Amino acid sequence: MGDLLALPLVALAVAIGRSRAPDGPRWAGSPAGRWALPASAVVLGGLLLLAPVDETSRSEPLLPAGGGTFDGGGPEHADGRRGDPANRWSHLAVTYDGATLQLYVNGTEVSSRAATGDILRTDDPLWIGGNHPYGEYFQGLIDEVRVYDRELTPTELRAEMSTPIASSGASPDAGLVAAYAFDRGSGSVAADASGNGNAGAILGATWTTRGRFGGALRFNGADGLVRIPASGSLDLRHAMTLSAWSRPDESQDGWRTILHRQTDAYFLDAGGGTYETLGTVDDGRAALLVGVAIWFCLMLAGTPTRRVGGRSWWPPVVLFLAGSGIDAALAPAGTLFGPTLVAAWYALTASHRGEAVALYAITALFTAVTLVSIGGAGTLDLGRDDGGIARSLALGVLFVVAGLLGARYRSEEASKSS
Repeated sequence: MGDLLALPLVALAVAIGRSRAPDGPRWAGSPAGRWALPASAVVLGGLLLLAPVDETSRSEPLLPAGGGTFDGGGPEHADGRRGDPANRWSHLAVTYDGATLQLYVNGTEVSSRAATGDILRTDDPLWIGGNHPYGEYFQGLIDEVRVYDRELTPTELRAEMSTPIASSGASPDAGLVAAYAFDRGSGSVAADASGNGNAGAILGATWTTRGRFGGALRFNGADGLVRIPASGSLDLRHAMTLSAWSRPDESQDGWRTILHRQTDAYFLDAGGGTYETLGTVDDGRAALLVGVAIWFCLMLAGTPTRRVGGRSWWPPVVLFLAGSGIDAALAPAGTLFGPTLVAAWYALTASHRGEAVALYAITALFTAVTLVSIGGAGTLDLGRDDGGIARSLALGVLFVVAGLLGARYRSEEASKSS
C-alpha cells in the first residue's frame, strides 16, 4: 500500500522533468522556466530521499529514555537521539543526583536535563520487561539489570558495562539495591544478587543462554515481564542509577519497558523518548510537497493537453503500478521492479545520448539490486516495511539524476539558440 502513495509523485516527477514547446506551458521556454522545471524534479527526488529518514525513525523507533517523578510533579525523562538497533546488545543507563537527569548509551552520555526533588515513593511493584498499568512490553532479551540508590559516575558506569553481576553470595557494590543477572536458567523466580531480597516473579518471560553475560530473559512484547514486590530498599530517595543490557528482537513502536517502578516513580525504557528533529523533517517535507503540488497545478493550468513537459505522464505511472505489484508479491525482498521500469522508460524517451546512457546505467543498477535481492541476500530484506524504503531511495536517485540531466541539456540548448 505504501508504494501506491508514490503514484502521484511519479506522475509529478515525469511532468516536471522536462518541458518543450509547443506542448509545454507557455512560460516554460523562459530562462526561469527552463531551470525551474528540472529544479522541481530535483526537489521531488530530494523529498523521496528524505522519506527513509522518517521511515527509519519509525521502523527503528526505540529511542531510549529514563527518568522518574520528583517532588510529586509529573514524570520527567531524558531522551536518546538515536534508536536502539535491533538484534544488537546496547547498554542503557539513567542517573539522577538530585539536580540533573543523565541518559547514557554504551557508556556515553547522550542527553541530560535539569530535574530536582526527591524521587516519588510508592507501594507499587517494580517491573522488568513490561509494566502496569500501561502494558508497555519489550520484545527481546534483557540482561544484567541493576538499581542503585546513588548516582554512578561515568567511569563507574563504563566499568559496570564490562562486569557481570556477581553471585548473590558476593559483596554487593556500594548503593546497589537490586541486581538481576538472569543466570539461573530455569524456574519462575528472578534472583536478586544485591542481598536485599528483591527477588521477582517471572510471568511470561522465558530463559535463554544467549545473554550479554551468561543467561538472560527473553520477553515477548505482549505479556512477558518480571514482577518485584515493593520494599523499603526499592524506595529510592535523593539519587539513583538504573542500568541494563538490552537486545531488541525487532523494531517496536512506542514506549518499551526495561525497568519501571509503578507508576512512573523511576524508569528506564528501551523506547519512548521523542526526537524533535524528526518533527522538523516532517514539517519541512510536507511544506515542500505542498509547494511542488502547487507548481504542478500551475503547469497543468498552462498546458492544453495530457502531455506535460514533452512527456505523457500516464505510461510511467502504469509501469510503476505494475512493477510495484510485483514488488509487493515478492515482499519482504528489496526488489525494485517499479523504479526499474520507470528508469527504463526515462532512458527510452531520452532526447540526448548522454542522458540515455546515464539513465540506462541507473536501470542496470536497479536491476542488479533486484536480482541480488531475489537471490536471497539477507542484507536487502526490508522486514515488515510496506512503504518501500528501498524504492523511495531508488525513485529519489532517479528523479534527482533526471532533473540534473534535464537542467544540463536545457542549458546547452539555450546556449545554442542564443
